[in-house]
Amino acid sequence: MTIEETFARFEKYAGALWHGSRSRFAGFGKIPAFNLLEGVLIPRKCLCAALEKGCVCVAYGTQFLSRPRVKGIRRFYFEEGKYPGPEDLTSAILAARDGFGARDAAIVLSVPRHWILVRVVELPAVVKENLASVIAYELDRLTPFNPTEAMYDFSITSEEDGKLSVIIIAMRAQTAEPYLDALAAKNMIPQRITTGLTGFGTLCGILGNGGRLALCMSVNDDGYEGCLTKEGVFLFGASGDFAGQDREDNLALVREELIPMIARFEHEGVPPVVLLRRSPGYADFEDKVGVPVKVITDDDFRNVFGTDPGDGLTGPLGGLVETIWPGAKGFNLASKGLQPAARNPVTPVSYVLAGLIALAMILYLIVPLQMEKARSDRIEHQIGIRKAEVKTIEAMKQEAAAIEGDITVIRDFKESSPMSLDVMKELTTILPKNVWLTRLRITGETVETEGYAGSATEMLPKLEHSNLFKKVEFTAPTIRDARQNADRFVMKMELEGFEKKKTGGPKGEIKK
Repeated sequence: MTIEETFARFEKYAGALWHGSRSRFAGFGKIPAFNLLEGVLIPRKCLCAALEKGCVCVAYGTQFLSRPRVKGIRRFYFEEGKYPGPEDLTSAILAARDGFGARDAAIVLSVPRHWILVRVVELPAVVKENLASVIAYELDRLTPFNPTEAMYDFSITSEEDGKLSVIIIAMRAQTAEPYLDALAAKNMIPQRITTGLTGFGTLCGILGNGGRLALCMSVNDDGYEGCLTKEGVFLFGASGDFAGQDREDNLALVREELIPMIARFEHEGVPPVVLLRRSPGYADFEDKVGVPVKVITDDDFRNVFGTDPGDGLTGPLGGLVETIWPGAKGFNLASKGLQPAARNPVTPVSYVLAGLIALAMILYLIVPLQMEKARSDRIEHQIGIRKAEVKTIEAMKQEAAAIEGDITVIRDFKESSPMSLDVMKELTTILPKNVWLTRLRITGETVETEGYAGSATEMLPKLEHSNLFKKVEFTAPTIRDARQNADRFVMKMELEGFEKKKTGGPKGEIKK
């Protein structure tokens, strides 16, 4: 098993342990720095879906042991030239979630750059402590939207001479509401709402090794987008579509957008770092910018993020990286500028607790296996002790089976032939006292008898009414013996009671 396979298996087990025991720890939410566990000891899963014309792009990644991993990117195509509808977005996320096996992943939505508005404003530094309230109050003046109809977020880009430079990214809430309602109907509420423009800046900041200032440009046949980042923080952005296919006109438009961004480098007094991602049709673009350019290739993405984003897939990848990459900074339009509560400080106690929980996880995986192994060993030991007893019991079972066979043979023999005593008892009971027999022969199912009777004819009805005899008849003429003053008879009959007993017929049946 490779290291990657071992890591993936441990990640899977740790995730199952966390989700299976989450309710047990519900009462310990206030343990210092307990949120260190998510992404460190507890896998953090994320799906970022980006709306693009004609398709929905979904990127999936995880963060475990503080290590971000991009697992893959998928594209789902819909009507060309139009943004997919709410149901299309929902079906794409469901399909990606099942395909990646990420049913419990957090959802991030990346909206198109055409839906957002970027404003850079200056405010007095005294409002810094209540900046969220001030921007909410002044939003209708700073942007075309009022706070009730907008989704927005902001960030402080600089503080100089008693003034704050603040960048505001906003969009009309009504535009995103149908998509959010469709996702909520499937119990998928986005944790973040971002945009590909800021996500692209985050990617470039990471690819640029966290330089102080980075200018990121993306140029293809359809248009361009660019952003300026400072230590990973988005400062300024510009984007647009090309009106035609004339490369010279398109390059001139892009150079005009670069001028204010490059001027920021001069203001900061640092050499410019320009990161460019372009399509093959603009291979000579870097020669016409006028500043040093580093071209971002697919190999750069593969080396850093472990995946090939393809053309135009920086939207979902950027939103994903903003969520799972340590130290990444992005915007969340759903927050309306309200920053999440500050995390508890990392203290030695936090590390001790994290270590104890890690130990508990390891014990949770190992101890049950050891207990089952010990139990199996005990069972094997008991089986070894009782082997002699088992052999004795098996011998007794075989002997009992042999005896049962002998009993069955005897019973079958008894039931297969009439009992002479039963026949003699029946004759003794039926015949009158003045009848005596001189010979009695029982063969199979036939009885033959000879003897003397006061009246031989009186015997026939009595024998016929017996449950044991049938077809009673004289086999020789009856002779009157004068000396004995009795009739000498020779009689033959068949056994009937035996057949009824043999076939299971009712006992005591009265023959008619």
